[in-house]
Amino acid sequence: MRKPRVARIVSYLPVGGVEKRLLAILKRLKKNFEVEVICIHSRGKLAPKFEEAGIPVTVIPFKSRLHPISLYKLARYLRKRQVDIVHTHMYRPNISGTLAARIAGVPVVISNVHNVDHWDTNRQVRMDRMLSPWRDRIIAVSESVRRDYLEKIWVTPERVKVIYNGVGLPELPSDFDKDMVKKDLGIAPYQRVIACIARLVPQKQHKFLLECYRYIEKIHRNVVLLIIGDGPLRGYLECYSESLGLKNVKFLDERDDIIELLSITDIAVLSSLKEGFSNVILESMASAVPLVVTDVGGNKEAITNRGVGFVVPSGDADLFKKNILLLLESERKRRAMGRTGLRRVNECFSIERMVRDTILLYNKLLEEAN
Repeated sequence: MRKPRVARIVSYLPVGGVEKRLLAILKRLKKNFEVEVICIHSRGKLAPKFEEAGIPVTVIPFKSRLHPISLYKLARYLRKRQVDIVHTHMYRPNISGTLAARIAGVPVVISNVHNVDHWDTNRQVRMDRMLSPWRDRIIAVSESVRRDYLEKIWVTPERVKVIYNGVGLPELPSDFDKDMVKKDLGIAPYQRVIACIARLVPQKQHKFLLECYRYIEKIHRNVVLLIIGDGPLRGYLECYSESLGLKNVKFLDERDDIIELLSITDIAVLSSLKEGFSNVILESMASAVPLVVTDVGGNKEAITNRGVGFVVPSGDADLFKKNILLLLESERKRRAMGRTGLRRVNECFSIERMVRDTILLYNKLLEEAN
């Protein structure tokens, strides 16, 4: 008896939180299912990592979300591969993937929603409402995302299920040298490190972070801010940092050594205007790094109390700065919060729990479809 076939449909595979989590999940799902990834835009930088793990990546480019020939090609591919479950991610693949899957007669169709307010226009909201009956389940990455989806799309609550993101515990290289990593980045051993790991896009509100850091830098000369990630605002933010006269801000590109960077980090920060359920928060907790984040999306669901970090109203610069300073001035508090965060990840947000919940949902829907 063959394993059920699962096709995950995405736009492409950049080095992003959603995509890295997808890779970790599919590596584990391979034991129970035949898995593959279909990209409807292009491959992306992370595609070779999937293929190295034995997960096929196929590109079926779409000229537009509802382009009939593109839909036909994707449906024909799904039918030929005898796919049992189509599981889509993000708005555009959710639309195109749902339509193609139903055209192909795929038994189970699931769409994942990763952020609050993930529609750009009212037309997109109406499109999602129209197609929602064609989906067997919608997975939300947090209760906040679930509430937002139910409010906008008007589906029955039973059809929207929360499966929290999960993270594995980091494994540092055997030859890891914290001081050497700092040295390579031009950071002295005695300097404290604040890290923000996020794409350089308006949603992440890096400008607000730089303005807060200007105040912190005046008080603590031995603090470095690492801004890790890339995006369309890179040039603007570098110029803005320079205009503020900041001395110890380092802009790093997309990195594949996040575990090593978190291991030299004293405080992780996230100043976003909106989130779904941040992978960066979980990765920081798994690395025993305390956090200061804004109260958006599912951030509060991950950090339930001050034992893990501080959750600040979005845009409250005074409280954001105050909590960073509080952590900078107390190594004991940083260590205690780091330990609590690590314990919480183990108990609530392990990658194993996420995979288990996914398998249970897949099997339940396959049974209902037969």
